[in-house]
Amino acid sequence: MAAKYILAALAAAFLVAAALRCARGRTLRDPAVRTWLLIALIFTAVAAWLQWHIS
Repeated sequence: MAAKYILAALAAAFLVAAALRCARGRTLRDPAVRTWLLIALIFTAVAAWLQWHIS
């Protein structure tokens, strides 16, 4: 399986983790929620870069 697909799946998993944390009554000001979202953003950026710049 290609790394771009693995990283995209991990980005989705981190986004779900942030959503679950928010569902438990936390807000976006919670450091854990922001950390999950930041990690999801990083994984998304790397997966997108691999998708379009690596042949």
